[in-house]
Amino acid sequence: MKYFVVLEQREGVIKEASRDVWNAVQHFIQAAEDGEFYGAVIGAVDKDHVSDTCGGKGCVYIAEGAELLGYNPAAYVRTITELVAKTGAENVFIANTAMGKDLSPRIAVHLDAALVSDCVVEVGRNGLLKASTTMYSGAVAAEAQVLSNRAIYCMSPRARRPAKPSGNNVDVQEAVDFGIVGADPSGWNPVLKDIVYHAGKKDVAEAEIVVAGGRGVGSGEDFAMLESLAEVLGGAVGASRSAVDEGWRPHSDQIGQTGKSVAPKLYIACGVSGAVQHLAGINGAGTVVAINRDKDAPIFKAADYGIVGDIAEVVPQLERAVREFSEQH
Repeated sequence: MKYFVVLEQREGVIKEASRDVWNAVQHFIQAAEDGEFYGAVIGAVDKDHVSDTCGGKGCVYIAEGAELLGYNPAAYVRTITELVAKTGAENVFIANTAMGKDLSPRIAVHLDAALVSDCVVEVGRNGLLKASTTMYSGAVAAEAQVLSNRAIYCMSPRARRPAKPSGNNVDVQEAVDFGIVGADPSGWNPVLKDIVYHAGKKDVAEAEIVVAGGRGVGSGEDFAMLESLAEVLGGAVGASRSAVDEGWRPHSDQIGQTGKSVAPKLYIACGVSGAVQHLAGINGAGTVVAINRDKDAPIFKAADYGIVGDIAEVVPQLERAVREFSEQH
């Protein structure tokens, strides 16, 4: 069996979500005790960084070129599909990020492959890969076993992240050395400009602790409370769709079905009602804490711990408790 992982990078650094996918698939190989492993990074990235990041075994190809400096779907798809075809990989994996969601169906069409989106993949008893996913905003759980010759798995994050595999026998090569000549630069590119919000801060999709706010926060200015708490906890701030629609937070912070899927170890929902669309985005979270004035808010059904109260009172008290605990330890 041959496996292929698409590694997403930003400013020369492989994203945490892609590292998790790489590590998870490496464990598939170790469990099966066989198989060939490949990966691809598109864009300018240092070979040493790729070698240090990707543990285990296999080969990672770096594809660079003028047409690949920014995210160009047509160029990315052509490069990835050529690499997959040349390696003969039957199973292709990509992180369920915004880019992954955009690329995976395009890749599936070009490779005439099956596609399983927003899933968790493991090796079944019969030795075949089994994908678990949810449908209808998380209301239904489903398991899929692909029987086609080739499959694309868009893997969602989980709070329990796979450990980095032992060993560092990964060979890093330039894609051009493998016969990949690059995509047609004249292809249509809908990306006009990259806009980076909150430069230097953690991506809400990759943070181990997330403090999220909804309409119950009250205003954009009141999100300062959540920023302060997140800073003490070493986490990131997220938002529900209603808070984003109000203009209080950028769309890059939005969590839910139309935003980002997150899988932090700790998720603190402040003033979030808990619509099914939002709950679909926190399906992979570890411990969920809900703070809301409405004791009947749906978020409490999904929470491990709940606090009924005004966030303007509860959040500052929680921050003080965290600071005191940190000082004592």
